[in-house]
Amino acid sequence: MRTTLPFLLVTLVGCGRASPATVDEPDAPLAVPDADGRCAASHAGAPCVLAAYDAAVACDPGALATLRTELDARATLGPLWAGGRALFRSPQPIAIAGDWNGWSTTALVTTPLCGDPELVIAVGDVPVGYHTYKHALGEAWSLDATNPAFAYDDFAGNADGMNSVLNTPGSGRGHVVHLDPACSTALGNCRDVTAYLPPDYTAPATAAVRYPVVFLHDGQNVWSDHDCCFGHTGWEVDTTLDAEIAAGHVAPIIAIAADHSIARNAEYGLSIDTMMTFITFQVEELQPHALAQVRGDDHHLFVAGSSLGGLVSMELVLRYPSIYAGAGSLSGAFWPNMDTQQAVRDHVAQLGKQPVAIYLDHGGAIADNSDGAADSVEVRDLLVGLGWQRSDSPSCAAPGPNALCYFTEPGATHDELAWKARAWRMLRFFAPT
Repeated sequence: MRTTLPFLLVTLVGCGRASPATVDEPDAPLAVPDADGRCAASHAGAPCVLAAYDAAVACDPGALATLRTELDARATLGPLWAGGRALFRSPQPIAIAGDWNGWSTTALVTTPLCGDPELVIAVGDVPVGYHTYKHALGEAWSLDATNPAFAYDDFAGNADGMNSVLNTPGSGRGHVVHLDPACSTALGNCRDVTAYLPPDYTAPATAAVRYPVVFLHDGQNVWSDHDCCFGHTGWEVDTTLDAEIAAGHVAPIIAIAADHSIARNAEYGLSIDTMMTFITFQVEELQPHALAQVRGDDHHLFVAGSSLGGLVSMELVLRYPSIYAGAGSLSGAFWPNMDTQQAVRDHVAQLGKQPVAIYLDHGGAIADNSDGAADSVEVRDLLVGLGWQRSDSPSCAAPGPNALCYFTEPGATHDELAWKARAWRMLRFFAPT
């Protein structure tokens, strides 16, 4: 999986303890339980859990029971990091091979703490940063099944095409996580759901912060997967957000991406009936299901997509203005159902002026309607006629009610490479600093 390099870290044996932290020590109050004897919930309690580990290495039964309770409550969070140390737990002894230890299969190995088979743990020094790692058992390498955070990997020897991620507070980067799949009885299918969580999302200091959320269609195509999308790579929204947030152009925001199903075209607009069923699923099932797993701000929700994903995003925002603050359509396919006068451009006026912000862009040329240029311009002008206030990227007004941010890239093609190049414009509009 990786060439193993010599790099000494820490291997726990029995009741051994990792070397003390030397960077970013947590404030003392975070390392102690509350009045009920429990650590703060989720990642915010990591300093307290590491302190519980320190108390348990003496093999006191009560301290071991406390540690087990705290770890069981965080069984699906992956490793816990605080003050320069990370705690890993696994079902069986296994090597933790990562970029911080040269991908060594011997430097950090989980072992039963005090012989307890339910506490197979390793604690070692891990510096502040965005780190990738895998489990190694003999010749077999695998993702950390307890960790929802992942990153795509181009390394030819990585059969998974992914690594697990440990992203510490202070790294300056966000990370992508798997959320629980979303299923629809009416549509008869399930789809994977992933999310980008912004920098310092897991920091104790931000535990109460809620973030704006943009829901993205075609979830298979929006992250930094260089093998997807007909060789175009994905939109790379994750790395774009990292760069835009670090530069101060975009405020921290959560992006949630639901995969399309094999019925994508019908769900996104080629069939009116199927699209309406999908819209109900999106609003009433998928979104509440996903928002229950992240700290999103329900009052600042956006929805966006490209091509047919842009079409269904426009339908969603105009039909549910009480739910969405805005929508984004990149190269929107506004032509479906023209013969029945049910295309978006034919019923924008019927749906009427709504208090939502809209980002609208396209490439191609108006003369031949390539990349939906002529259709997009028609929709743009319809919106302006209804009272939306147009401005052009990158000088768009704030995404208030009836703000319309427009951009055209003449000649741009209808593919993920083009949408990747323009995604920052939409993100700056949705979440200005």
